[in-house]
Amino acid sequence: MSINNKQKFFYSFGAIANGVKTDAFTFFLLFFYSNVIGLTPGLASLAIFIALLVDAFTDPLMGVISDRTKHRLGRRHPYFLLGMIPMSLSYFMLFSIQTSWELSQQLLFLWMLTFTLLTRLGMTIFDVPHRSLGSEMSRSYTERTSIFAAREILGWMGGLFNAFLAYTIFFKDTPEYMPGTKNPDPWIFYGMTGATIMCISVLITFFGTRQYIQNPIQQTQVFNLKLIFQQILVALKNKSFLIFFFGYLFIAVSWGMGSSLQIYMNTYFWEFQSNMLASYLGIYVLATFTAFLVVPKLVQFYEKRTILLTAIALAALIPPIPILLFVNGYLPAIGTWDLFFATIPFLYIANSSLSASSIIRESMLGDISDEVELETHLGQQGLMYASSSLIGKLNTGLGILMAGLALEFIGFPQGSQITPSADHIFNLAMVQGPLVALLMIIPFAIFSMYKIDRFKHQEIIAELENRS
Repeated sequence: MSINNKQKFFYSFGAIANGVKTDAFTFFLLFFYSNVIGLTPGLASLAIFIALLVDAFTDPLMGVISDRTKHRLGRRHPYFLLGMIPMSLSYFMLFSIQTSWELSQQLLFLWMLTFTLLTRLGMTIFDVPHRSLGSEMSRSYTERTSIFAAREILGWMGGLFNAFLAYTIFFKDTPEYMPGTKNPDPWIFYGMTGATIMCISVLITFFGTRQYIQNPIQQTQVFNLKLIFQQILVALKNKSFLIFFFGYLFIAVSWGMGSSLQIYMNTYFWEFQSNMLASYLGIYVLATFTAFLVVPKLVQFYEKRTILLTAIALAALIPPIPILLFVNGYLPAIGTWDLFFATIPFLYIANSSLSASSIIRESMLGDISDEVELETHLGQQGLMYASSSLIGKLNTGLGILMAGLALEFIGFPQGSQITPSADHIFNLAMVQGPLVALLMIIPFAIFSMYKIDRFKHQEIIAELENRS
């Protein structure tokens, strides 16, 4: 069945919730707790690490639970509403903490840990079934790419809209707080707004995709915890899935660390003001639309692996260039609009490539789930997309963990009233630029071993149809 644009829109609208959470966790969470609230980066990183351990268990478990659910609303939709409440409420609580409370480091750590865990758990309950639904809407090699391109752009737009509100409304520069992100007062309203957007996103995708509630792909089975873990182990034996998992994992580690340090770079290295950063968001929008329009067309002519490897290479090589040019005196003065405009082409290419890689990976995972179904005689889209949800969290979780450890290693000071030294800022730039680029070599090498092309996928679908 062909999927029209209206159906793609209502499905993809649900990605806005994850986009808001991802934007906040990637770019703002570590900065808020270490440079505004005063929690040490090491403790913030520990909170994220503990949350990752929980995610490593709950994400695949949620995938298989969703696959096996029998409910009048189907096996995906019940979890949309079930995840919405803890996800949005805990997100609000995470940013509601105040400096005036004067909490100890231990209590700050417990607050961050508790509501980070609950936010991510709620997102797991919603996001894993939501991703799985996208794979079930179509089995076409090219149409899947179109569906996940729409999902990707709505997710990015949600995150960018959240950032736009942050820089233009909540975190305006003041004489006392320059940039405005150092001001502790607006953060609670930032959290409240993000939580509201999450709820709206989930409700619209829930009611807009009701026609897909009945899913005839497989007959769900009785819940059995032992059998669930057996199926997880069977799926892990699939070579294509292992390539996807570890390739995406190392993208999450490297790019996640770079993204988590971006707000530090904008604040201390480039010294961009809040109105400049708000203008940056237009470039993110343009980059996302570029990937949305170009990638589905490229898939018609090139293999997904080729497109992904090209995107990874560009996402790795482009970001360090303006840093190296600036350090060597080839760019305009710090904090100026001239410098801001000079960095725009690099930002556009890097983020277009990053968006393209996200679209292709999600589409590839649908193909892998077909291969796993052929091998295991079970449709395990939930389990497959649980891995994507997990690594999406690793992108923020491991990113914050690695960024926090890097900040501790270079001795970067904490607190909104403390100014780092020139050596601190230079070391920060070397971590966020060249080091991240070197780490991206690992996922490039892993994804180069991916073997499912359009011809192999056609054979898989033909065998599945013959079996049914």
